[in-house]
Amino acid sequence: MISLHRVLTPVLIFNLAASISEAQVLKTSNSGKKPAANLKIKTSKVPTFEIHKSTTQIPRLDIGEEPTLESQVTPLNIPTAPQLKAFQIQKKQSPKVVELEKKKNPIATAPPAKSFANSKTLAQIPEIKALKEVTDPTVKEPNLETKEMVTFKSQEYKILEGQIYYEMLQNYEMALAHFSELLGDKDYGHEATYHYSLAAAELGLPTEMRTNLLKVAKDQRSRDLQVEATKSLVKHIDKLQVSDVKDIENYVQKYEVDTDKEDAYQFYRAKYFLEQGNLTAVEESLQNIDEKSKYYHESLLIRGLSLYRQGKIDAAADALNMLLDKADRSIPVRTVSAITLARIYFQRAMYKEAFLAYGQVDKSHPLWLQAMVEQAWTQILLKDFEGAAGNMFSLHTDFFKNAFNPESYVVRTVGYLNLCQFGDGMNVLNNMGQRYAPMYGRLAGFQEKKKAAKDYYDLVRTWLKSPDLREVDGVPRSYIVELARHPSFVAIQKQINNFEDEITSFNNVTLKLVQREKDLIKKQTEANSELNKVRIKLNEPKADVATLKTQETLQQKRLASYKYQAQTVNKARNSIKEIREKSFARIDKEKAEARDRAAVALKSRYGVALASLKNVLDQSEVLQYEIYSGAGEHIRYQASGGEAQKRNVNDTPKPEKDKIMKWNFKGEIWEDEIGHFRSSLKNVCPADDGGR
Repeated sequence: MISLHRVLTPVLIFNLAASISEAQVLKTSNSGKKPAANLKIKTSKVPTFEIHKSTTQIPRLDIGEEPTLESQVTPLNIPTAPQLKAFQIQKKQSPKVVELEKKKNPIATAPPAKSFANSKTLAQIPEIKALKEVTDPTVKEPNLETKEMVTFKSQEYKILEGQIYYEMLQNYEMALAHFSELLGDKDYGHEATYHYSLAAAELGLPTEMRTNLLKVAKDQRSRDLQVEATKSLVKHIDKLQVSDVKDIENYVQKYEVDTDKEDAYQFYRAKYFLEQGNLTAVEESLQNIDEKSKYYHESLLIRGLSLYRQGKIDAAADALNMLLDKADRSIPVRTVSAITLARIYFQRAMYKEAFLAYGQVDKSHPLWLQAMVEQAWTQILLKDFEGAAGNMFSLHTDFFKNAFNPESYVVRTVGYLNLCQFGDGMNVLNNMGQRYAPMYGRLAGFQEKKKAAKDYYDLVRTWLKSPDLREVDGVPRSYIVELARHPSFVAIQKQINNFEDEITSFNNVTLKLVQREKDLIKKQTEANSELNKVRIKLNEPKADVATLKTQETLQQKRLASYKYQAQTVNKARNSIKEIREKSFARIDKEKAEARDRAAVALKSRYGVALASLKNVLDQSEVLQYEIYSGAGEHIRYQASGGEAQKRNVNDTPKPEKDKIMKWNFKGEIWEDEIGHFRSSLKNVCPADDGGR
């Protein structure tokens, strides 16, 4: 059999030769032109020229012309195809069909088909319901439209970068710096101000946060940002002052922000409206504070005060008792609740209950001394004169020598007077006069001399700087402490201290950025050193060039990264420096205003305490008259053979048995004994007198 490709090959060759019987040849028609002689040409035959700064005369350059090429068709001489000879094809017959004999090659009969199922097995096959018909989905024709691509502006990139620092990296210093750069921007300033405020909150800059969030809440350009700013103010209310509720509440109502689940805001809202006397709003807020809230105990105190102002005395007492039952003794609000409950009982002439409530005041609380005096008055009214005199004596020992508590001398004298121990009563009055009469003269002199409220603030501040001073400008230490611990001053001074803390926090932001910049510079030095080591190894004869080249690229990238980060941190530090100066100016202004309020509060408190001291000293004259009068009657009674009365004191409330102590003073007492003394002096009043 002849192969087909052997027959066709000459034909194909012939046709191929025919198709290329013509060919194109390039021919130069123009030899071109050389460039000017004064034109400078590089070795790569590229012309160069100097750049002229003049815009009036531009030189013309003659760079010559390139040669021109033309194509020309040239016929090719192809030899004629050779004469092909035909070959004779030999025919071959097909082989005969092979037939097999049945006898010699028998074919076995196929067995019958096996039965795989019967009526029983078919019945066991579960029925499969037909699937629901699924219609072909309706596909809409694609509506392809070209839209203009919106590219980010530099301000948007800056905000995005700041958000990455804030949310992903939690690097609040860098976030604050990025947002601060856009605070004055016309288009993006309000958005940057919002994010700047959130970063300020994380860095312990509460007034910076409040000031800027209130700006955003007032900005009418974006309602969404106004709502978010209000929500942030509600969320961070615990970092603000109670007075800030006034502004925040207006925006909460305006933008309909849901605050029912914000227990911190509800608590501050209740405190604010309690000060304003809006008791309905107080009750609304307290309903949203449950037992799981960390503000629950304090909310019970507010509830008690609110109910008391509404005239619901029993309900108020129940709320305060609930607080005493559930709160730990170490919680300061428990002491405030105890003394408040005791005063409610005292006003209702429930002296036994008042006595027990005063006993729950913690000794470490600043109100404990005042509570001791008030408790002694309940003992006087309960005719427990020994207990009142003994407890007041404990306040006159050296343990309380620096305390200002003239009223305790009056209570102790009244106790002795009712025991008919006139000599001891007169001795107490003399001690009070020796201690407080000269003090009153100096205090009155200071008040006469100092008219400005600032002088009273300077008085307290001078002592706070040097607590070891026994007096400042004639005012004794005990009286200054009495002024400094009063709530009217403490609340404002706490705000002033917060301003100082914020200044420190702002400085810490700068210090962290400075330290970060130093660390990056150090890393640059280390990366440079590693890069030099790699390059030295590259010059070695047997160096692994591929690996070292990879390491060199890596070190170069590290070095470039550290340089970029250092530049970014340096820029952030400069931005913080600028915004910090503005913030400090605002803080100084607000701090000065708070200092003025504190000074006014101190001056007012100074006058009230001085008037109270004068009243106590005036009462000493009345008590002296009572002592002299009672002593005379008592002497006449004893001269006539009278006997002292025997009082039944079973109903008199006393401390626990293991804490009851008879006063046998020898110059020393124990701290845990204070408040549990009883005078060992007996009642020697006439039996028919019934006590004085």
